[in-house]
Amino acid sequence: LLYARGATRVSAFAPSSVDLMSVTVYDGQYSFRQNELATKGIEHGGHKMSAEQAKQFEASPFMAKARQQEEYTTQLSSERDKMRKQRDKEFQPSEDDFTAPKAFDYDRGVNYYTVLGVDEYASLEEIKKAYKKLSLLYHPDKTSGLSKEEQEEKSAIFIELKNAYLVLNDQATRRQYDRDRDFMVAGSEVNGYKKRKDRVPFDATEVMKKIQEHYKPPGKEIEVEILCKLEKFFYGGAKQFARNRRVIREFQESYEDKDFRLDVPKGADEPWECKMKGGDMHMDTQSDTLRFLVKSKNHKVLERQGSDLRVAKAVRLRPDAHLQPFLSTQVNTVDGRSVLLWGQNPLYNQAVSSGALVNVSIQGEGIGESGRLFFSARQSARSGEEITTVSVRTTYTKISFFVGVSAPLAVQDVKAAVRDVLEWPEDHHVGLTRDSGEAFKNDDELLGPGERSVVLDGKAARVCEVPMGL
Repeated sequence: LLYARGATRVSAFAPSSVDLMSVTVYDGQYSFRQNELATKGIEHGGHKMSAEQAKQFEASPFMAKARQQEEYTTQLSSERDKMRKQRDKEFQPSEDDFTAPKAFDYDRGVNYYTVLGVDEYASLEEIKKAYKKLSLLYHPDKTSGLSKEEQEEKSAIFIELKNAYLVLNDQATRRQYDRDRDFMVAGSEVNGYKKRKDRVPFDATEVMKKIQEHYKPPGKEIEVEILCKLEKFFYGGAKQFARNRRVIREFQESYEDKDFRLDVPKGADEPWECKMKGGDMHMDTQSDTLRFLVKSKNHKVLERQGSDLRVAKAVRLRPDAHLQPFLSTQVNTVDGRSVLLWGQNPLYNQAVSSGALVNVSIQGEGIGESGRLFFSARQSARSGEEITTVSVRTTYTKISFFVGVSAPLAVQDVKAAVRDVLEWPEDHHVGLTRDSGEAFKNDDELLGPGERSVVLDGKAARVCEVPMGL
């Protein structure tokens, strides 16, 4: 029978008529003995090695890994001490720290730095401040009025805070704790196994960030103008947008977009003001406060005047409107809303000329309940009145057609005639210029003497064809 330490091979020899048998057995006690010798010494337990055995053992792969782990641990501890000296000028490491009695029997698998919400190189002063601030929140004396479950939860957190403080506030205990954790890291690196995750019974990182931010002096107040559709003020609604800002994390500065949502209330005045946190971050002050001033964009149909809305262009009435006892017309206002006007005709049986205006005011159709909608309705030219023919040439399709316009040949009348001919809605944009390409100043401008042709921007209007009647 042959027997050897470690992997044991047992062979049984029998007469030639019997086949050779062998079995391999793993001796767990031997592996335990190797580890015991490496950690407690060769003389431990009364077992003795010869000089040759001790030499072979020291040269074994097991001991080579152990020495490599110890060297790497020393390197990590040295680098940690250098980083702490840079942060804490009063830190004076000593070799006696590793033999001094512990202030608390710590668990090296718990990250006490995270429990206090500080980093691993924090000075003793920073640790004391963190513990003091957190104690004010979680001390049992501060839990009166809370439910029993909440009191028990805060009491458990306070115990974890106190344990972390006992470990990190004592230099010798902290250095032993750090070295033990470095030894775990070195072991995972040297032996190639995955390091166990830290146990974090309570994470005060975010709590400390909020506390530290609170104690900083206020940042600046930045005014930001935001434009939104007029419909947001009429109906109420949310305005969403992104804004680039400076952020600081772990003392590193970068830039990122932050999303904002402003809920504009129905009937809000302009500019509507809203203050929010979320501006640029700073090292020495709190983040900037943003003061948003929300205003409406230019509308294609309406103009806002306080709480009132005014239709920018007059609505066209039929040429025989003065002969009708009742008046009916329709006007488009904000998107998704049209106002139908019907009632007694103020022009009925009146000796009025073409171009007469009917001014209309409707309460409740402006911004808010008290707002009004104002618009004017103009009577078109009547048959029998002198009509001037104006030639309209398009820039895109090269089509030319003619419209009839009554005096005094205002640009807005020419535009209204073009809409009638092309069967466009009243709010459809009509871009007209002079033959020379010069733009008209406004819709109230009149065509010059002898000026009887204009140019329509057919490309923008997508004019493809005109009625055959033209």
